[in-house]
Amino acid sequence: MTVSNPCEHCIGEKGTGEDCCIDVFIILNSQELTLFNEFNGFHPVVDQDGAIFYTKEGCPYLNEDYQCSIHDIKPLYCKFYPIFITGVPYIDDKCPAHLDSEYVLNTALKDEIKLLQRQNPIYRKEWLWEEVEQFIQDNLK
Repeated sequence: MTVSNPCEHCIGEKGTGEDCCIDVFIILNSQELTLFNEFNGFHPVVDQDGAIFYTKEGCPYLNEDYQCSIHDIKPLYCKFYPIFITGVPYIDDKCPAHLDSEYVLNTALKDEIKLLQRQNPIYRKEWLWEEVEQFIQDNLK
């Protein structure tokens, strides 16, 4: 992957990254579905293309220092953050690292994301918070 995740620079430091990975949804491609199977109470909404994993409680893979305990194998959606790779790619301006020049959406990175979207249909859809909440309510009855 072209992008390295900036989280080690901010998450867990008071006033910078304490909200990261807490109230979050994660798009899982079909190869990543087993990552969250072992956690009771965390129910991804699954379809044939992958899943949406949504929690207000925090990712179960955050350790006591609020750092990712599966950094090397975490979902692509997380690895690309602060770039959202679904729909039309964009950078999350709420992320403290988003101004870093390494995270500019250049042509090469856009091409890499387009390839991922062709390989994994779950990344083609643009997901907005309201849509995710409604999707989950509709599918977890």
